[in-house]
Formats: sequence, structure tokens, C-alpha cells
Amino acid sequence: MQPPPIVTGIIRAADLVLAALEAFLVLVLAAMIVLVFGNVVLRYGFDSGITVTDEVSRMMFVWIAFAGAIAVSRRHQQLGVDFVVAALPALPRRIVHLLGNLAILFCCWVLVSGAWGQMQLNWINTAPVSGLPTALTYAAPWLGGIGIGCVAFANAMGAAFGYTDGAMASGEEDHGA
Repeated sequence: MQPPPIVTGIIRAADLVLAALEAFLVLVLAAMIVLVFGNVVLRYGFDSGITVTDEVSRMMFVWIAFAGAIAVSRRHQQLGVDFVVAALPALPRRIVHLLGNLAILFCCWVLVSGAWGQMQLNWINTAPVSGLPTALTYAAPWLGGIGIGCVAFANAMGAAFGYTDGAMASGEEDHGA
């Protein structure tokens, strides 16, 4: 069954958001590499260093993990064992995908609500060296939960209305290098 044009438009928009997210990941990873490598060179070569490197690179690492989780979820490249589900006929497979995506939505709700609470508590707390609010670290799982929840919602709708088996990806699969 071919999805209606509105669904196709949403998938294209999601692909654009994915491209922007991947560009963000590249920039954050490059900045993290420059910070850490520069700090190592300064420490061992010049007996000095960049004091904020440890705090900022730790925050960047958390952001890379959660933003990367959104990208992996959108591309359906997360680790999984699906040989049992793949062996099911079409209707039971759609039902299993729908139930799985609803479970993911529940987990995302728990993650988002917990991260939101931590963000609220930590806006006044600042990191000791950089002075950045520690809530920035908790913003990553908050955004990650929202992003993965959007993907799971789209997948659940695709399974519920029979557009796909439960994966609303554009079909362009990246098998890695």
C-alpha cells in the first residue's frame, strides 16, 4: 500500500532533519577531537592545558550519544535480533512492530520526563571550571527522548495504518563503510 502524499512529505522532512542532525554530530565530534587533542599536545608538549576541556568534552560526549541514538533510530540501524519477527506473516508482524513502538514511546516518555526534571533542578548549578549550567548535559537525553519518540510514533502509525511493517524510513539504507 502506497502512503498518501502527506506521509511521503513527512518522511522527506524527517530525512532533512536527519541530515541536519548528522551534520551537528560531525561538528560536535570534530570540536571534541580538536579540544582533546589540543589539550594533550599542550599538556605533554608545553606543560600547560585547556582547563575546560574535560568538562566540555564530557558534555559533548553525552550529546553525541543521544543525538546519535536519534540518527540510528531513524535509520533503523540499532542493535536488534528480529529473526522471529521477520518470520511472522504480514499482519502479526505489523502488530508486533506496533506494540514494540508503543513500548518505545513509553520508555521515551519516562526518559523525557526524568531529563526534564533534572534540567529544571540543574539550571542553577554550574560546572566548576567552565561555568556552564549542568542542565545542558540533561538537555541531551531530553532531546534524544523526543527525537526517538517521534521516530517511534511515525513507525507505530505506519504499522497501524498498514503503510509499512512498522518502519517509516525513506528506504535509503546506509550499510556503513
